[in-house]
Formats: sequence, C-alpha cells, structure tokens
Amino acid sequence: MTSAARGSIGRLGLRPTLILVHGAWHGSWCWKPLLAPLAQRALPVRTLDLPSVHGSRPAAALSEDAAAVRALVAATDGPVILCGHSYGGMVISLAATDCARIERLVYLCAFMPDPGQSLNAAGGGRAAPWIQLRPDGTTLPDPVQAPDLFYGDCDGPTQQWALSQLRPQPAAAFAEPVPAPAWQLVPSTYILCTLDRCLPLERQQHFAAKAGAIVQLEASHSPFLSQPVPLADALASIA
Repeated sequence: MTSAARGSIGRLGLRPTLILVHGAWHGSWCWKPLLAPLAQRALPVRTLDLPSVHGSRPAAALSEDAAAVRALVAATDGPVILCGHSYGGMVISLAATDCARIERLVYLCAFMPDPGQSLNAAGGGRAAPWIQLRPDGTTLPDPVQAPDLFYGDCDGPTQQWALSQLRPQPAAAFAEPVPAPAWQLVPSTYILCTLDRCLPLERQQHFAAKAGAIVQLEASHSPFLSQPVPLADALASIA
C-alpha cells in the first residue's frame, strides 16, 4: 500500500500522512535514516526538496517553498501532518494557511514566527554570524562551524557526509515574512532538542511557548541523523 493510499484512510481512524519539510541548505536526503523507523511504526511519510535550495531560480524564496508544500499536500490523500525542521518551520507556518486537511503542525527545533515575522526577525533581527553571504545573493553555513552547529552528536563520517550534501540557499528566503502563521489556527507540537547549538534551547523554548504541546529530545540540531529511533517514536506518538 502506498503512502498516499494509507493516508487516505486517516479519517477513518488510522494515522494521517506525515510530510517532512527540511531546513535551510538541506534536502530530502537528510530524512533517509528516519524513514525505516517511521515505516516500522506504520506511519505513512512523504518528503520533498524545497525550491529555494533545489530549484532552478537563484532568487526563489519562502513563498515558493510554501507553494511546493501545498502542492504535495494537494497530491496526498486524506489528512496530513506537516513537520518542519529549522527553516522548515517558517515554510509550514506559511504553507498550512487555509488548508483544512492539515491536522497538526510539528516544529522540530524550528522557527515559529509571530505574525509578520521573517526568519531573520524571529532569530533576533539579523542573520546568524556563521551564515556566509555569497556574491550571487545565496548563502551557505561556515563549513568550519557547521559540523558542531548542525551535527554535534553525529559521528565524524556522518558529519562529513551531511556537509557534502549542503547546497546554497538565497538570502531572500530568510527575509520574507509570514503574514499570518498557521500555528495560530492549526494545533501544533514543538520538539525541543536540548543539545542544539544552531538554534539554542532558550530560543526554542521561546518558540515552544506558542505551541499546544511540547516534546523534548536530548539531541543536536539534526536528530533525524543522530537519533532517528527516538525521533520516530516522538513523531509516531504525536500522530
């Protein structure tokens, strides 16, 4: 049975389809270690590559990422849960506006903007100092700091593999605001990662105060790589 078909039974009592939305500079590749544990828990899953990272337009921004998520929701039968990681929290906050089939939003150590906020504004008013702006208007994280910031509890080979997958992302994606974030109307859960050095715990707690429920993992910024089984347990319990 396909993910879409299983998701279509959700309104009859089974679990909805979980759509995983990656963070800045990443792609659907980052979820691969998580997919088997989620399948073992009978949770149907879909992933996508966001246009601002993987599209053909160098100036693609948040609104195009949100449109790609909406398109995937439209192509998925039955109820849906959106899970956004880091920057992905901005994407799901915009994508889930006026979409009745989205039953819950899950923020995985993610930005959870107030009305009218961009990622830069939600992060303190400016881009993080370790984000490098390139001449073409795209960004990449500092490769020296990135292993500790993103993958602090991963082993060395995993860190290097993940770093090799990162792709540039337009700075415009971090400057576009979310006028009316969907968490104001859609039930939400925040997954705190206590060892996160990219989005510090204090900042996560600020965002999590807006959520209806909170789950805590003792993990770095990328638990889908370092702790896929505990993360799968958390997502399955939410679903």
